[in-house]
Amino acid sequence: MWSILLSLTLLSVQFTSALPVSSSTADGLTTIVLSETVQYAVSTATSDPTALGTIMTSLGQGRTKAQPFTTASPIATDSIASALPTSGASEFSHKFDARDSYDFVSEVDLFAPIEGTAPDDRFPIMMSHPLHPLGMSNSVISKSTIPTNNFYSNLFLGSRNQPANVYPYSVWWNQGTNGDYGFAISHTTFSQRNYGPDPHADLVEYYFNPVGINSISFSAAEFDSDMTMSLSNPTEFSVDVNMAPSTSRYGNGRYLYIPLVQGAGFVTGIYFNMKPKFNSLVGFQSLTEKASPRYGIKKYVAQLYDGTVWAIYANVPSGQTFSLSRQSSSSILASKRVYNVVVQIAKIVDGSEGAYDYHAGKYTYHAHVYGTAAGSTGTLAINYWTLQGNNAGRLLLWALPHHVASFTNEMAKRALGISIDSQTKGKMYAYSTNQLIMQEVLPTDIQFAPWTSIPGKRATYTSQAIKLITSAASSEIAQNFDAQTNLDSMYYSGKALDKFAMICYVSYSILKNTSMTKNCLNKLKRSFAVFADNRQIYPLYYDKTYKGIVSSAAVATGDPLADFGNTYYNDHHFHYGYHIHAAAVIGYIDSELGGTWVQENKEYVNTLVRDVANPSDSDQYFPFSRSFSWFHGHSWAKGLFESADGKDEESSSEDYHHAYAIKLWGKVVGDISMEARGAMMLAVMRRAMNAYMLMNSTNTIQPENFIANKVTGILFENKADHTTYFGTDVQYIQGIHMLPITPVSSYIRSPTFVREEWDSLLSSVAPTLTDGWKGILYANLALFDPKSSYQFFSSSKFCRNYLDSGASLTWYLAYAAGVGGTTS
Repeated sequence: MWSILLSLTLLSVQFTSALPVSSSTADGLTTIVLSETVQYAVSTATSDPTALGTIMTSLGQGRTKAQPFTTASPIATDSIASALPTSGASEFSHKFDARDSYDFVSEVDLFAPIEGTAPDDRFPIMMSHPLHPLGMSNSVISKSTIPTNNFYSNLFLGSRNQPANVYPYSVWWNQGTNGDYGFAISHTTFSQRNYGPDPHADLVEYYFNPVGINSISFSAAEFDSDMTMSLSNPTEFSVDVNMAPSTSRYGNGRYLYIPLVQGAGFVTGIYFNMKPKFNSLVGFQSLTEKASPRYGIKKYVAQLYDGTVWAIYANVPSGQTFSLSRQSSSSILASKRVYNVVVQIAKIVDGSEGAYDYHAGKYTYHAHVYGTAAGSTGTLAINYWTLQGNNAGRLLLWALPHHVASFTNEMAKRALGISIDSQTKGKMYAYSTNQLIMQEVLPTDIQFAPWTSIPGKRATYTSQAIKLITSAASSEIAQNFDAQTNLDSMYYSGKALDKFAMICYVSYSILKNTSMTKNCLNKLKRSFAVFADNRQIYPLYYDKTYKGIVSSAAVATGDPLADFGNTYYNDHHFHYGYHIHAAAVIGYIDSELGGTWVQENKEYVNTLVRDVANPSDSDQYFPFSRSFSWFHGHSWAKGLFESADGKDEESSSEDYHHAYAIKLWGKVVGDISMEARGAMMLAVMRRAMNAYMLMNSTNTIQPENFIANKVTGILFENKADHTTYFGTDVQYIQGIHMLPITPVSSYIRSPTFVREEWDSLLSSVAPTLTDGWKGILYANLALFDPKSSYQFFSSSKFCRNYLDSGASLTWYLAYAAGVGGTTS
């Protein structure tokens, strides 16, 4: 059994301590020093890097304060060559760099924990999920909160040989293709994209990147069909991949450790007691050893038959030798077995080789997001935790376009002037840094009331408008709430609850009708209580495997896709977002009227928030930010389903609706961290969605022959497809990115974008519709033409068939008038 010789006595030491601390084991093999840096010199006899990752990750648990943003000066892009060290330490060591840290004072921590208690007994416990995470030990499962909607799910689902899109690379377990056993790496360029159905059309419906191009893979002479791949330390940005040969043939103690981290400049593997081997399905045309960039690092460059060039760096501990040779067109082999040799691989793109040389030897194994808010200014930092050999510099990280657009001035100075193509998010850009630091202006002024980004527009509720809204509200409040809300779907139930919540809001805040408000609120409270008490048709369970709140629908029916796959973690942010928003509206009105509903329902609603958007990795009952990716800038809807094209998102609008709901619920319960975090999510989504999903005519991220679709439809990690999962009619594809129309819609969907979409795709379609999609399109029209929208809903020819199950005439009238629909 592997063991790690690390003293745990320092786990309580704060990184801000100014006093040097040291500790050694009795045999002197292990030393931990905390001074200007935290240094871990690990015994090379028995150390296990996955255990090291566990120890070091634990040092970051339980954060309740904002954590480090850098203050150090950047590396100038023209000083890389001159800054190369000529010598280095003779021993390989691991260091966690804490030099650039400081604590924030008098600012709101965006990631303060909500609660740490277990979900209460209203949720029956599902001891074991129907789908077991493959490759994870019972110990990992019990101790981890496993992300279900993350980039590496393919590594523990199904065949386990589908790609994990780590960006900019895709990687997968090669289980014997062409005799290759190991971990394959691929990178595709824009020129390799496939378009369809007619690839030569001026406007295509979809594009995707080829999968399975094994350019180069980590392997070993000891790997064969009996090799294993296990996973450990699953977190929001990273996972540890551990590959080992047959223990019956080689025994324990031989393995390849690969820490996967989003945005990392290199794909890194550490060999322990094995003979490194590198395979390629494309084929190695040549292998050339190059001059060492610094002491202790070997460098090779492999030219492939497709014209691509890949750099291979090996950080070799003192006392060992390391050399590679090309064995065949498909294989490169090391001369001997090695121990604790760090190999880093990267595709060479224009201008990148010198930067790779400079940054080789240091790698990241984990990242975490920190953030603060002060008024309407929010700051985010994705901090990359580092391990280093013969390199004390910074990491090379790849940043997405929406990161770059929000980088601070200090971050801009760290740009290396290098770019690489990503799968579906344009080019990524190289930075010399251990942190990606971003600032956003937060939408603090968007609350419950109708809001618009159209300059000069404001609410004008004329007497005629009030009369029409009152008539609509009176009719809709008289409906049977329970019949529309207590359904066999958390999604449709949530939509209906939210619809009635907005009718109650209009009755209270716009109509100011006390009796109507009380009648609406009382009915809605009773309907909501069915869910708060978990008495709905398919009650929710707490799943102890993946640590989440799931519908029992799939268990009861045997269909994994029951209720859109909720039991398998599909769409939780869509489903629970409606419930959270309805709760925020109920709580707001009830509190205004002197009620205690918020305190009575706080635990239940907070549990839903923790399931979809838990802000702290100190919460052992839910994974950090299950749905929203702080790296990609939007959520992923796909849960525990294997997919060759990776995770996907179909509805940008229901995504930002869940963030809006979290912002409002935080306001209602007085959780300033939650409110600010929801606002930050919205700010990030606005930037990311308008770069990747909502495409106006000036979009430069998506392909030119695709942007006229206006929305990406289903955006995958590896593909964009202008369609939906439920049909191909244009009102479905565009409309699923609109609903529900709320005050935050105009914040995300600019008037310019909405006008372009309407004029090019919808103006001729909307008048012909006769169902609920018609109402959605005309409500969306209010985002640039509120007058026409109001006229549609106030017309004597309006038909209630134009309302879908989550929409009300009350709200559509109130919103259109509230954003200027009754002004001239």
